[in-house]
Amino acid sequence: MKKQKALVFNWEAAKAARNEEKYGVSFEEAKSIFTDKHAIYHDDPEHSQKEKRELVIGRNFNTKRHLTCFFTRIDGTIHIIGARLATHRERQEYKENSDEAKRIIYQIK
Repeated sequence: MKKQKALVFNWEAAKAARNEEKYGVSFEEAKSIFTDKHAIYHDDPEHSQKEKRELVIGRNFNTKRHLTCFFTRIDGTIHIIGARLATHRERQEYKENSDEAKRIIYQIK
């Protein structure tokens, strides 16, 4: 089995602090969704004028929060630009494309 290369992240400290204050999501928490095997990746052409930007919708399994993270890839490094809680529509897309949609929950009364 091929060993997966470790992910390398970077970000601007001032931007990370503003992001956490505004959205309540740290870039440290946001980087955890890149290891979510059900994460959904999209190109972000609307914000890709100067560089190719992407977004990922995933779940942090420690906090149980669904997050959306905006990033670029530069020389094999993931540069995080912003992160926030996923919108309702993004959470629905994630659930429809993950095992969460296939789970059956039984409630005993």
